[in-house]
Amino acid sequence: MTEPRRELSAFDIGCVVIGGIIGVGIFFTPQRVAEAVDTPQQVLLVWGLGGLLAVLGAMVFAELSLCVPGHGGLFCYLERAFGRTVAFLYGWSNWFVIQAGALGVVGLLLARYLEVLWGPGQPWSDTGKVLVAAASIALFTCVNVLGLRLGKNVQNALTVLKVAALMFLVALAWLRPAETATEPLPAASGRSLPGMLGAAMLPVLFAMGGWQQGTFVAGAARHRLSVPIGILAGVAVVVVTYMTVNLAYLDLLGFQKARTTEAIGAAAAEVALGSGGARVLAAVVVVSAAGILNTICMSPPYVLYAMAQQGCFPAAFGRLHPRFHTPVLGVLGQGLWGVLLLLAVHFGSRWWNDGAAIDTLGFVCDGVVFADWMFFMLCGAALLRLRRTAAVRSSFGGVVAAAFTLGALAVMVGAFASQPRASLTGLLLVLLGLAARRWLR
Repeated sequence: MTEPRRELSAFDIGCVVIGGIIGVGIFFTPQRVAEAVDTPQQVLLVWGLGGLLAVLGAMVFAELSLCVPGHGGLFCYLERAFGRTVAFLYGWSNWFVIQAGALGVVGLLLARYLEVLWGPGQPWSDTGKVLVAAASIALFTCVNVLGLRLGKNVQNALTVLKVAALMFLVALAWLRPAETATEPLPAASGRSLPGMLGAAMLPVLFAMGGWQQGTFVAGAARHRLSVPIGILAGVAVVVVTYMTVNLAYLDLLGFQKARTTEAIGAAAAEVALGSGGARVLAAVVVVSAAGILNTICMSPPYVLYAMAQQGCFPAAFGRLHPRFHTPVLGVLGQGLWGVLLLLAVHFGSRWWNDGAAIDTLGFVCDGVVFADWMFFMLCGAALLRLRRTAAVRSSFGGVVAAAFTLGALAVMVGAFASQPRASLTGLLLVLLGLAARRWLR
């Protein structure tokens, strides 16, 4: 039987984490956040709260990676703490909803910025963008059949490039001459602060999510501490980057324009760099989107691999290719289902929305956040349970796990209250896993 290769250093794991988080979210979610609140101070508050949850999550997952080593990440943690059924529901949801939905969101953003890069002219239709997104997912699915070493080298290069590009935008915002005109204070909307923060947290947490990607391929880490070090360092880089980039957006565009500009990253670059700035940043976003597509097509298939190894999924998914050392069926199953889900949401939207088209990007994003954070909450509870018998545990891990669990529960409640249809759709797709488990058994 082909054995996994141990090829990933702490730097490689960190790049997987950074690449899994900094994808395309930071180029569109700040507009959704600003639209959901009333002041620029509230924008920074929401991103700060999201960063705090991300740090707590990184600490929880870093300790879990020491308690339960090997490929599979959340599936293995939940299986050890709560048994096969809960673990299967996660593995099913990760494949069926979370990663497939993320592929759709990233693919759509790649298509949107390809349109900007293409230049002025006939705008692309919504269906055209969906088809471009589907083709991009299919392309990176094929690429990631070819090996983990190739995938990590591509990932590292793209991660360094996109972080450097974002920091360049921040530097331009800070170095440009100050303007004397001040933006008028926005009128209060009358919305409650908890309601605004709850709605704004959904896009923030979509942009912040991804630190778990490093745990999926933990079995390929060279050293025992490579995974926790990579997760903690990667999240630290992301939080600093996101806070500074949001300050740059507000400085370059002002709060009112940040609320109404859909392609907020391109608009900010145009202010900083002139007429060609939008196309320059569009190229960066396309590269960044390609990087996260690469991450999703590379790491999550190892969850299906771990499930098959435990007898929870067809055995063929638990075999590595003898030449490429990749779980070929897992990679293909992840990518092709992502394509099908994207097409189903787009073309089926009129049927379940009373004949009206929906915001495919926003719907998929909100449904993914609800399902993702439901299992993050369970991982916090899993760490509390596993710490009782763990040989290695941190001094404050119990407090961190409890705080993260409560925070994740609050996210779920807020998501369901602000976006009930998308959240309920995500929950129903998760519960389909019960029927799938019975059928597979």
